[in-house]
Amino acid sequence: MTAPTPSTTSPTLLQSIRLAILVGALFFGGVIWWLRRESPPPHPGDLGALRFAGYGLWVIVLIVLAFVRGVFTRASMSARRAALLIIAWAAAESLALFGGVVWFLHGDSRWYVAGMLFMLAVFILFPVVRD
Repeated sequence: MTAPTPSTTSPTLLQSIRLAILVGALFFGGVIWWLRRESPPPHPGDLGALRFAGYGLWVIVLIVLAFVRGVFTRASMSARRAALLIIAWAAAESLALFGGVVWFLHGDSRWYVAGMLFMLAVFILFPVVRD
């Protein structure tokens, strides 16, 4: 019986996944902008508990990215490195999507913009590696 060979993920596929994450978050923001053009947000005013949830999400994402970065530098298999890249990108995307929800509910686009900028920074810190 032979051991299964680990699959290799092409850089083109990883770039496509990264592009899909970026386009999805941008599209989500575009839809929210379109919905908020003329109608007021359903819950204007203070964010309340949503603010603390946002801060908690930022802390969790930073911890996850620090952990993934440490594991990524020690990973030798390209399939494992590809999976860690996708995990890092998805964690960063969660901040942009959360910001979009805050923008939709409360009309505050700063959370979305901060999440998008952070996601772009993670794309730079976790680039597609060519083995």
